[in-house]
This record gives sequence, C-alpha cells and structure tokens, in this order.
Amino acid sequence: MSNERELYIKKLIKEQGLTVKDFATKIGIPYSTILSMLNGSIGGTAIDTVVKICQNLNITINELQQCGTTEIVDIILTDFEKTLISQYRKQSEFHNSIHKLLDIGL
Repeated sequence: MSNERELYIKKLIKEQGLTVKDFATKIGIPYSTILSMLNGSIGGTAIDTVVKICQNLNITINELQQCGTTEIVDIILTDFEKTLISQYRKQSEFHNSIHKLLDIGL
C-alpha cells in the first residue's frame, strides 16, 4: 500500500499533466526506478534520485518528508558540502549557469 509521500508525488506529477512514465522520461530517470519507488520503496531510493524528483516537482526534501510518515534517509553533509550549499544560496546570479553545468533541469 502506498504511503503519503508516494501519493503526494503521484499527485504532483498528475498536476503537471504528466503520467509517471512521461515524468520519468522528462527528468531522465528510468521509469522502473520511479515506479519501484512509488510502489513502496521510497526509503531505499538513492538520495540523488529523490533530490532530482523533488527539484522537478518544485518541492523540497523537507516538504516530501513532512507529508505523512517520518521514514526517510537522513542526509549527513560534510563540512565542504555545507559550505558549497551555503555559497550556492548566496550566489543566486550564478544558479542558471550552475544548473546548466551540472545538467540539472530546473
């Protein structure tokens, strides 16, 4: 049975006017990966996949985490990653360039 997060993701995909398969193609993640995730294994999904899905649904991981259950993989950032994120947030004029460099479709 799907939990609240999985239902929430399905709802957001539908609101974009897409099927799960179309969404998977749009964001470059195998359909089977998303389908498996939405059928009960979101907690075991690679964090980069969850991040990419959240970015393309215009939600934060915290928003996803808040809807329903509390089981989600805790993210532990290194000091370097914390600094990188902090600097990224301060340099909004470079966001588009960074997204392009990292091939992040926002």
